[in-house]
Amino acid sequence: MKKIINNIFSPNLSSKSETDTLFADWKQHDFKKLLEHFDVKNIAIERGLANNPASSATTQDEFHANLDSRYRIIIADRTADINNRIESLESRSEKANEKIDFLNDEKTNLQDKLEQDYEAYKPEITLLNSRVKSAKDELNKFKKQNKLTRDADYPETLWWHYFVLISLVVIESVINASFFAEGSAAGLAGGLFIAVMVSGINVVLGYLVGKYWGKLTWSINKIFKTIGIVGFSTWVFITACFNLTVGHVRESYTGGEFSDAMTTGFQAFKLDWFGIEDFSSWMLVLIGSLFAIVALIDGLKSDDRYPFFGALDRKLRDLQLDQHSLINELKNMATDETNDYLDEGDRVRKDLNKEAISLRESHDFVKAKVALYPDYCKHYEKCFIDLINTYRNYNMEARIDPPPKYFHDAPSFDWDTNNRDEQLSILSKKIDDIRDQAEKELEQWTENRKDFENIKKEFLERMREDDSIS
Repeated sequence: MKKIINNIFSPNLSSKSETDTLFADWKQHDFKKLLEHFDVKNIAIERGLANNPASSATTQDEFHANLDSRYRIIIADRTADINNRIESLESRSEKANEKIDFLNDEKTNLQDKLEQDYEAYKPEITLLNSRVKSAKDELNKFKKQNKLTRDADYPETLWWHYFVLISLVVIESVINASFFAEGSAAGLAGGLFIAVMVSGINVVLGYLVGKYWGKLTWSINKIFKTIGIVGFSTWVFITACFNLTVGHVRESYTGGEFSDAMTTGFQAFKLDWFGIEDFSSWMLVLIGSLFAIVALIDGLKSDDRYPFFGALDRKLRDLQLDQHSLINELKNMATDETNDYLDEGDRVRKDLNKEAISLRESHDFVKAKVALYPDYCKHYEKCFIDLINTYRNYNMEARIDPPPKYFHDAPSFDWDTNNRDEQLSILSKKIDDIRDQAEKELEQWTENRKDFENIKKEFLERMREDDSIS
């Protein structure tokens, strides 16, 4: 395109090397300048003194041939200049009409593009809709069977519960370590490992029972409820025994081998569960039990208290999120593509309007050159005839021998007389049509933009209706 545009506004200089810069444009030089430029007098006298061309010569000499060639090249350059400009106008007009065709079809193209996008997404949308429906049916059936009339209640994230869990382990470990340090010759460092192990068992076990096993207690299913009660009771018993044993172990621990303290403490526990005499050991029992209960509550609150209810609700929610994410992706794509068409419409309409103005200016410029062409050719025809005659006169004055017979023949220079008015008239009509269409498109663009928005809106509405997405 750039090359074509440059051809419109600059002359064709392809023959510069064959002529010279004097004839590089449409300037009409006078005869005197041409006489000097071609050095006619000196060349004619020099050749005449040598009796060149020979009297017997039947073909034109080098000077005649050179001038003839120069003239033909000069006129050919101007002819090519006009032809190139006209061809460029025709090419630019065709490209402008292609832009008009684009504008005429852009609404249909957008509708087709949106439909293609929808068809590409439809299988995945249909599958997700089916899975969402199945998950809804499953959840509703579960709620009906378990006489649940409320929505599931659980936190959006478990990070807080994990934070509480870790905090419990850390805090209890520090407290336990201080208690074990009181009965240990190794001090705080000696009781740290034991403390971490004890707190980990209390907290982790309490959390897991609260999160999974303990929830079965709320089930209306007798089997689940029984398992839950048994499980909860078992946890209470195990936790109590474990922490009482820890109290006995702490009372027996003096900084030696921990395994010895465990053996001694366990034996003491079997003999008398509550036979702990040391106050710090009792505090260790109470703190361990308290932290186990807190961990249990943390586990209970990490999900809905009714067993399996939260998991089913999250399954449905996750599928709905996938569903809406996919639909939003399609919505965003439709919005982006609509905006792309709007932006392209803005650009093409502005370009088309500028091009219509430029085409008219270029057409008028070419028309002026076409009008100038006959005068240009006639001017140089006369000049070159005068150059030949001048050359012959100077040559005959300088020579002794008679000139060749062709010196008496009238020189002639012809040129293309093809009238391009009809061709330019057709182009002018095309350019007028382009300008009218460009102005019309600019005037109607505000309404057309609304049409684009309506196309997008109708597409989204149909998508929601077809796929039951609100």
